[in-house]
Amino acid sequence: MRDRFEKRASNEAANFDSALNVMFLAAFPLLLWVFQGSFAGVATALVEIWIFSIALRLISRGQKIQREYDAAQVAHRPRLPRKLLGSALIGVMVLILAGHQFADLLFPLVLGVFAMGLSVAAFGLDPMTDKGLNDPEVVARIEIDTAMEAIEAKLAIVADQVASLQDADLTRRTEVARDMVVRLARDNVSDIKGFRRVRKPVEKFSAMLSEEAERLIASWDGEDYLFARKRYVAKLDVMTDSFATRARKNGFQAGRDAFEMEADMLLDRMPRESAA
Repeated sequence: MRDRFEKRASNEAANFDSALNVMFLAAFPLLLWVFQGSFAGVATALVEIWIFSIALRLISRGQKIQREYDAAQVAHRPRLPRKLLGSALIGVMVLILAGHQFADLLFPLVLGVFAMGLSVAAFGLDPMTDKGLNDPEVVARIEIDTAMEAIEAKLAIVADQVASLQDADLTRRTEVARDMVVRLARDNVSDIKGFRRVRKPVEKFSAMLSEEAERLIASWDGEDYLFARKRYVAKLDVMTDSFATRARKNGFQAGRDAFEMEADMLLDRMPRESAA
């Protein structure tokens, strides 16, 4: 259904752009001035064609922005009102044309304003206000998406840093902890209140894990790297158990508990230890 709607919108956009191209044929009589008119007429015709082409380009671009604005849930108003400017240029074009036919400026001015009004009536005005930014729910969704991106990015960096040490056990433990935290956050993305409740502990866990990973990496090439490794494992176990326990107390399912995580790691190590 969505693909059908997008295809239909694309076809309508193509038809609209084609219609604008056909509208350029309205300037065809101006070419007669180029071949039959005086020097002033030729110059005027070229200027008129140039103005009309710019007007159509502005309207076409403004219409494309309008479609994107209508399709988006959240959108900013365009900085430049292209459709309005294009309509104004059409009015200027008619004003110049009428000015060659009347001695008084009033009637050409009326015709120019009338032409501009017809263009606005045909193509509409540009969006004048931001869309969706006044809706608290939409703002909350944007905040949730931004927070999730930051959380996932930080935990991904931690996992990559630990993986660079080429210690399979530490890498596995870190990835298990990361997956547990990310899963809890993702499970509550659709619930604004629920995500607000888990956001603070999730961000705190991510920050603490990042600090511990940096301490581990800083000590890895030193003589006390074994102590640093044990300290990291102990801290990670305490943080993971504490996080899972607090999540369950608050009514959240924090993925697998510590016993299941440890069982997975033991089962994964058994084939390698048996082979050794």
